[in-house]
Amino acid sequence: MDNAKNAQATPDGVLDNGKVTGYSVIIRALNDGEHDANTVKGLRLLACLWEAVENGWYRLSVAREIIIWRWLVVAVFIGQEKDKNGTADVPNDEGGIDRAVIYRGTNGGMGIYPGPERFALANHVESIAIEKCGAEQGLLLALDMYKNMLTARPGYGFRLSEFGQEAFEMLHDGFIEELNKNGVPAAPVMH
Repeated sequence: MDNAKNAQATPDGVLDNGKVTGYSVIIRALNDGEHDANTVKGLRLLACLWEAVENGWYRLSVAREIIIWRWLVVAVFIGQEKDKNGTADVPNDEGGIDRAVIYRGTNGGMGIYPGPERFALANHVESIAIEKCGAEQGLLLALDMYKNMLTARPGYGFRLSEFGQEAFEMLHDGFIEELNKNGVPAAPVMH
């Protein structure tokens, strides 16, 4: 598995295995889930991206910064839940098996995956912030919320902050409670 072990930031993009990948391509790949199965590679590419920003080689828009913080918050959450609760094989819609990380909360448990977690955050953090504060201020508020969901521990990397842990618990426990009361909706509900 390629973990981008030798990846390095350059003014033109990330150099890895003799190939340069532009920073916007990396952000799009993170957002599209291309590094969900290999979080180590995603984190290394993210570190290169931040190094490029620090060196003035790349400038992040608020929208792109939200994408990378959302990806990081979910990667940290998934990693912590995996360490705490493990994984389970779950049948998928195509007749195969997917490996899900297990979330266990006060109302039960469920399998969690990075893509749906990012979607849930975008829906419950960004959409609500934009609805309440308008596009410009809402995006800034969402970005601050994502940053406050993590805390850095020297020698250990990022962990969920107390706020981050509570936010994910509220999101998942509320969802599980709704499923326990009313079951799975017949059709997707649009908010």
